[in-house]
Amino acid sequence: MVERKFGLGVFVCVFDKSFSKILLVKRNEQKRKKYGMDWGNVGGKVELGEKLIDACVREVREEIGLELSAGKIKLIKFKEYPFFTETEHTIHFIYATVISLTEKTITNDESEGCEWFDLNSLPTKMFESKEELKQIAISAKELFKREKS
Repeated sequence: MVERKFGLGVFVCVFDKSFSKILLVKRNEQKRKKYGMDWGNVGGKVELGEKLIDACVREVREEIGLELSAGKIKLIKFKEYPFFTETEHTIHFIYATVISLTEKTITNDESEGCEWFDLNSLPTKMFESKEELKQIAISAKELFKREKS
């Protein structure tokens, strides 16, 4: 019998101020083969004892080189994957943040770079579907708008 593991993951959707563009990272060859996708949001596994929001801050720093405060990152939703892989049951927490299109980013060795995409011209082979990213953008825009009021 195969031993199954349970894990938590965080993903941060990085939007521009108009919520019409999203910053996606192009995963390295190893990750593309493992997960069957080329592009994805910043994110990864939550470490044991780490708070979800702290994992978001860490992943943003590690993957695109930005120092964001926890207050600039908002929880949008979560998704459960009972069979994320043959041996993994995971829950992913989807967050959003807003940065300027001119913000300088630096990717680590998990990725081959990052690029801004218009939500109407998203690449293929992404982890989330195009429809799901558009819905996350709508939810995030509403949430950030309410908090400004």
